[in-house]
Amino acid sequence: MARRVLVSVHDVAPAWVEEVRWLLRELDAIGARPRSLLVIPCHNGRDDLRRCPELVELLQVEVANGSEIVLHGYTHARAWRWRGDPLTVARAALFAREVAEFASLGWPEQRARLIAGREILAACGLETTGFCPPGWLHTAELPSLLAELGFAYLVEMLFLVDVCDQRRLPTPWMGFMGTPWLHEGLAQLGARLLAPWRARARTISVFFHPQGAPDSPVCRRALRELARELERGGEPSTYGAAIALP
Repeated sequence: MARRVLVSVHDVAPAWVEEVRWLLRELDAIGARPRSLLVIPCHNGRDDLRRCPELVELLQVEVANGSEIVLHGYTHARAWRWRGDPLTVARAALFAREVAEFASLGWPEQRARLIAGREILAACGLETTGFCPPGWLHTAELPSLLAELGFAYLVEMLFLVDVCDQRRLPTPWMGFMGTPWLHEGLAQLGARLLAPWRARARTISVFFHPQGAPDSPVCRRALRELARELERGGEPSTYGAAIALP
């Protein structure tokens, strides 16, 4: 059985439409399709996807060609102070200070934003059954809330979670964060530490963020590593397709 390679583009929003377009061209060039596109419906509470027909059209073409849409928060911005277990709070403070949206919301606000985000996607002709919280960070109630609202899966940093039966599919990762040099360096160190696990895993995750991607040697290196993985027989897949398998 070929290894599944979950290829994803994060932070798809009007602010980075050209960078997203560049990433998609680069992924096409190495045969990395289908892929998952993690869309922010109302970036920073201002950039409503419905007001960017250029991006909406791009996403519709992607879906027609086999890619999937994943809801990626609502604003992708921290709302209030962080919530959750001590590890979640520490990760938010150290690595996702201003973006850990779903680790800074109470249950009612999480529910409202999930519904509002999905409504914006639907108004653009885009459907989704998956959710990835910004920074991969969330409070304990999120999986059951997603199940209640009819979502199928939750994307965490190291696992893909079936929210109906709580099955957890390990997804050791590599990729490009698009963050300042210290954060990016720590992420790349993490990817190197995960290399032995990735070498044995039947499913791996390879993610790309658009911020600074066209000019980043780190992003280009991640693209080359993905190309080598596909040349060795890895099969690109979406999160939805992976979670649907037994």
